[in-house]
Amino acid sequence: MDNKISFTSIISWLKSTEMFARPSKQIPGKWQLVEYYIETVDELRNIKELDLRIKKEFSIIELTSEKRFYHQCNLPVGLISKISNGDWFVAKNYIVFSSSDNQSSRVEFQFAIENGKLKLLKKDTLGRIEFFGFFNRIS
Repeated sequence: MDNKISFTSIISWLKSTEMFARPSKQIPGKWQLVEYYIETVDELRNIKELDLRIKKEFSIIELTSEKRFYHQCNLPVGLISKISNGDWFVAKNYIVFSSSDNQSSRVEFQFAIENGKLKLLKKDTLGRIEFFGFFNRIS
């Protein structure tokens, strides 16, 4: 018996599973902030989900597969509250949000998706954490 292997079908299958597993393919959806860290001059502050609920603070980011994003937020964190609706794209392990209102207004975060959580990290030039947030996917 002569078994013929179709390399084309194997390569197609490998590409399809790679595309499915890629973090950039997992990004589209609606994400709600559940915890974040910010670093002030002297301390690293951790705001947890319960704190957000008590203070009625929120940040919800909707990322579409058409590379558009919509942001609703009332956090007292300047970096996050200034992000307005616009476009998003991924370059390696960075996600960039570009405002529709002002094309020069861009915010870049390192990102990861682990255990169903979207993690966004932004540091300043001195290496301090400007924002490190954990988002859960919502309907």
